[in-house]
Amino acid sequence: MTDTIIYEDASGSKEFQTEALLAAQGKLFITDDINAQSTSSLIRAMMYLADCNIPITLYIDCCGGEIRSGLAIIDAMEILSKKVEINVVCIGKAYSMASLILAAGTKGHRYIMPHGEIMVHEPLVMNGAAGSASSVRNQADSLIAIRDKIGKMLSNYTGLPFEKINAIMYANTFMDAKEAIEAGMVDSITEEL
Repeated sequence: MTDTIIYEDASGSKEFQTEALLAAQGKLFITDDINAQSTSSLIRAMMYLADCNIPITLYIDCCGGEIRSGLAIIDAMEILSKKVEINVVCIGKAYSMASLILAAGTKGHRYIMPHGEIMVHEPLVMNGAAGSASSVRNQADSLIAIRDKIGKMLSNYTGLPFEKINAIMYANTFMDAKEAIEAGMVDSITEEL
């Protein structure tokens, strides 16, 4: 499948990148790992669209990624939603940090496709804990603090009690579209793109 569209008219042929064409309409995608580079590109695009007063739709089909980068996206969404409408749509999967971004959307503007799936879990140690005993303890304390922060955020976004969120996050918890609505992760199922 090509990422370009060729448009032909009387003046000749022109080639357009599909991602650029969709971005110009306010349609942005979170499909790669959430990291500093992908987050920076996404936030720049969101800022541009908000400055142009173009409503934004974030389409999510992502396995997740870095916590700090995901939190940066959430901060940008919260700030820019004061300027322009932002919708979030799970079009396939929203796992890990991607599920938090989905849940962080403005209530009433969080959607999932009929066959979408969400997965939440506790933050993970990606490269393993290493170093002195004190260093490992500090890493563990930091991870627990982040887990609690994410739990409080999810409790706020979903309306579920913090204790219920902790139980859901304890292990990989997968939810289909109906279960995601019941858990308050999204507002409704959509069949529109």
